[in-house]
Amino acid sequence: MRIPPSKIHEPSIHLGLKKFLLTLNRDLDTIKDAVDFNRDYGFYFNHSLQLKSEAVSNLEIAILYLEDRRFYHHKGFEVRSILRALNRLVRQGKINGISTIDQQIVRIATGRFERSFARKAREIILACILNLHLSKRSLFDYYVHNAYLGYRMQGCEVASRKIFGLRACELDENQASFIASLFPLPFPKAVYLKYINSGLFPLADPHDLIAFAENIAPLWSGRMKYRLQIAKQAYGFKFRSLWIR
Repeated sequence: MRIPPSKIHEPSIHLGLKKFLLTLNRDLDTIKDAVDFNRDYGFYFNHSLQLKSEAVSNLEIAILYLEDRRFYHHKGFEVRSILRALNRLVRQGKINGISTIDQQIVRIATGRFERSFARKAREIILACILNLHLSKRSLFDYYVHNAYLGYRMQGCEVASRKIFGLRACELDENQASFIASLFPLPFPKAVYLKYINSGLFPLADPHDLIAFAENIAPLWSGRMKYRLQIAKQAYGFKFRSLWIR
């Protein structure tokens, strides 16, 4: 028996695969560190949503309903999301909104937002691996407190205070629905600057805020109005697949 020369002189893992695995490991460490920091030191940033509580706030219910209804049941990836993507492609001619919360966490923590198959594949792999290392509750807490929600608004706690002058845990159903709707539709800079300088702050009713923004950002206002209607359905929805109450 003779050993082929390629097995003697060449590395068993080619450079491309080795680089991919090293990058994957580095990104995993980055995400874990970010989630752990949020879990251990979030109270220093006045997070009002309790990480160790089993109760779920109005805001968390709305976010789960809009962004990922099976978050507490899947392991970072859902096959049914592919079917939803195909359905949207046929009906709307585009694919969007198919990422799980876990995948969005990967995007936020790594800062990678480029549109490519390679990034999406890495995102799915990392999302699944994260579920082996971190609890769903700590992942969700990181997501709600670190997602970009608008101009100078990083996370729901900051957005709640800057928009309604309230802590995230104090939002009523309408206000919570509004903040949850900002995850795909961040609060525009132009609207924010006009709002805080208008003398109207803080408005208690989100509909008044949307009406105020109609002349400044009509497209955003229209989409927010529609999104808000959907978000309100969360509180009457029979949550068969959500970890709540």
